[in-house]
Amino acid sequence: MKKLLVMLLLGVGLAACNPGGSSKSPDQIKADLLKQIPGIGKIDAVNKSPVDGVYEVVIGRKVFYITNDGKYLFFGNLVDVASKKSMTEKRTQELSKIDPKLLPLDLAIKEVNGSGKRVLYVFSDPECPYCQMFEKQIAPMLTDTTIYTFLFPLPMHAQARPDSQKIWCSSDRAKAWTDWMRNKIALPTNTSCDTSALDKIFKIGTDIVQVEGTPTLILSNGQILPGAMPAEQLLQQMDEASGVKPAATSAPAAASAPAATASAPAASAAK
Repeated sequence: MKKLLVMLLLGVGLAACNPGGSSKSPDQIKADLLKQIPGIGKIDAVNKSPVDGVYEVVIGRKVFYITNDGKYLFFGNLVDVASKKSMTEKRTQELSKIDPKLLPLDLAIKEVNGSGKRVLYVFSDPECPYCQMFEKQIAPMLTDTTIYTFLFPLPMHAQARPDSQKIWCSSDRAKAWTDWMRNKIALPTNTSCDTSALDKIFKIGTDIVQVEGTPTLILSNGQILPGAMPAEQLLQQMDEASGVKPAATSAPAAASAPAATASAPAASAAK
């Protein structure tokens, strides 16, 4: 989002130079933005917003707004005063969904807690401190949950790719992963196996999930949650995603205190 904001701010002077004040069509707005801010990339949609005279511009899963004469653009939350709800947040949540069927479960590290009736997909980096926090403090508390972890080594972590290769080449990937992430037990040294699956995962994470930081969590309904959150809150989100009413006590009470610490910075940035 920061990159997009900087790019648009650099071009905002140009965007304000359109002659006249007449209303433009969404296609005209899109064409003008592409011309005036060449580095903006692919604009997925320009739609009418709930506010007269303002269009919504969608780039990936990002939303910003522009006046219908194309002269002024702005970022921020569009709030419905009556309902006190952010229309921007609602749209962002709608955009932040994927079809879970597109995730290659055969390439995931699978962990089953209890009955495993809940399902959670996680894109994680073996060198990401917030991923390690998730594994230590949150994952063990996700009762009756099947966790599918996809290795997603971030370029910013030099050791992440070699570590991912060691985990992938391990005879027991799940054990190597949890031993390393939760207890810092040294990884196996073998990296001689075929690790092309890591490239496939990275492509899916980049192109489909659009991972911007790790851990990135995906619920059973495809809703993407960037970053970790306390276990009790995550259990509730998983239940809501699957249409199940959360139990009164979703997580062990004794473990609830450590989980609160997981509300620290949510993710390691991918970019």
